[in-house]
Amino acid sequence: MNTLLLISIITGVAAQNISKKYYTQKAGNTGVYLLSALTTFFAMLFFIITTKTFRWVPGMLIYSVLFAVSFLVATLFLTLAIECGSLSLTSLVTSYSLMLPTFYGIIFLKESVSVFLPFGIVILAVSLFLINKKNEAYTSTPRWFLYVFLAFLGNGMCSVFQKMQQVKFNGEYKNEFMIIALAVVTVFLFTVSLLKERTSLKPVMRHIWIPAGISGIMAGIVNLFVMILSESMSASIMFPLISAGGIIVTFLISLLVYKEKISKNQLCGFIMGILAIIFLSI
Repeated sequence: MNTLLLISIITGVAAQNISKKYYTQKAGNTGVYLLSALTTFFAMLFFIITTKTFRWVPGMLIYSVLFAVSFLVATLFLTLAIECGSLSLTSLVTSYSLMLPTFYGIIFLKESVSVFLPFGIVILAVSLFLINKKNEAYTSTPRWFLYVFLAFLGNGMCSVFQKMQQVKFNGEYKNEFMIIALAVVTVFLFTVSLLKERTSLKPVMRHIWIPAGISGIMAGIVNLFVMILSESMSASIMFPLISAGGIIVTFLISLLVYKEKISKNQLCGFIMGILAIIFLSI
């Protein structure tokens, strides 16, 4: 069962990145707020449909708000990073964000620490240096660095707050927690889109529905399965495995589907990145 959930999560993460890349290839950074709003709306719709009875607990609100802020940052800046940079490199760096809940599990939940952890951290640092080394195939820009860092931070903190909520409420109120959080994000993003994008959306409307729908539904599935899996697997093992799988799948799709050019340095960085996550998960 755990293996099936892991495969589903990895597939869902890759599908989100690919759908956003598809949209930005068609429309650039036009309609980014609307894309994020629709993605969040479809994710919320997934949780509403899969909820039999909505149960409200006042203490859950703070976790929903914290998750909402993190999800907002992750969704928006991941799209912007993909638009101005490489899908494969953006995916790799944001995949490292799952080290945040890994360390949360080790530090605050007192999960066991492997002797391989220091080796994994060192290899990870070298990997990030190699993939961002300037070369003819791809040059990172300051704007991409900013966007990918914010996506990294938001994505990692989403998983931290999910884990906190599940620990606090003993695995209960998964759907309710997500519905509240996603509703807050949806309202905010639709409002921003109406204020900033209302005069420029007409050309992109025919491109936006399919990627938003796929990305949103996959986001719903991923978040639900992560919360389910967290009940039976420690964060220090689960999140590194998700990271490694997401890196491999997205990297292959970037090469085979989008024909992105990867330098030798970056290829070494990818390989070392996978090795780092394997060391961190042992």
